[in-house]
Amino acid sequence: MSATARITAGRRAGTFGIAALLLLTGASLTTAQPAKAAVPAKAAKPAKAAGIDVECLGSFSRTFSPAITLTPQSVTGTATYTYNTCAIGSTGSGSASSTLTISCIPLAAGPPETETVTWLDPTGGSSVITWSQPTVVAQTIVFTGTVTSGRYLGDAATKITSGVSYVGSVIGCLLGTPISGTTGLVDSLLLTS
Repeated sequence: MSATARITAGRRAGTFGIAALLLLTGASLTTAQPAKAAVPAKAAKPAKAAGIDVECLGSFSRTFSPAITLTPQSVTGTATYTYNTCAIGSTGSGSASSTLTISCIPLAAGPPETETVTWLDPTGGSSVITWSQPTVVAQTIVFTGTVTSGRYLGDAATKITSGVSYVGSVIGCLLGTPISGTTGLVDSLLLTS
């Protein structure tokens, strides 16, 4: 008997059941699966870009001892960095000191320096970053280096700063007002593994 004949016979008998419907659609009882309950999605964790351990912005201040004057002299610059806006990683604060011969005229390159960054999260700890001689272009300084100890040991490090107040101080310095300090922005601190 054909499928149509079986359905017609079922109708005459007053039964148009599931079996007839299955015959019409070509489905079978053995392949039908019960509907699965919806599983709530897990809360997504913030994405961490592959290889980036820290990506922050912030600010800095640097003091000069003795103050920078028209006459070239050996000056110790002590910097304090605040990394307070981080897309990846913890906020932190850093400090570094370096000595160089300098006068009012802006440098084309600065000295290498070592910075210690203290991470301000429950894990804590610190990183020591050894910076190579930075490149200086007007008020922008580009540092490259390596994390040589502590948290993120072995990471490559890059930092870009803008010395907002220094360039404005140069004219005053040329007119006889020494520069005892400067402030600026950390445009980027990036540690990559």
